[in-house]
Amino acid sequence: MEPFVETWKAIAFALGRSERWCRYMARRTDDPLPVFKVGGIVRLNQRDLEAWLARERARSLAGRAAPPSQARAGGVALAVVP
Repeated sequence: MEPFVETWKAIAFALGRSERWCRYMARRTDDPLPVFKVGGIVRLNQRDLEAWLARERARSLAGRAAPPSQARAGGVALAVVP
């Protein structure tokens, strides 16, 4: 396996997502997709990608583990019904 994934198209294919989503994730401020440019070519290191995916999975599972029982929206209490 190559140590790098190059081009947005290849990164999108490796993640099973669109190029647009990958670019968005690379631009976000909170734990962005760890891409970097070498000249005019975008690259993603495989080890960095695996670490990033592990963090994203952990964040996703942590969000599902403790859902809020009630939320307030515009002065109306919303209850989550199982």
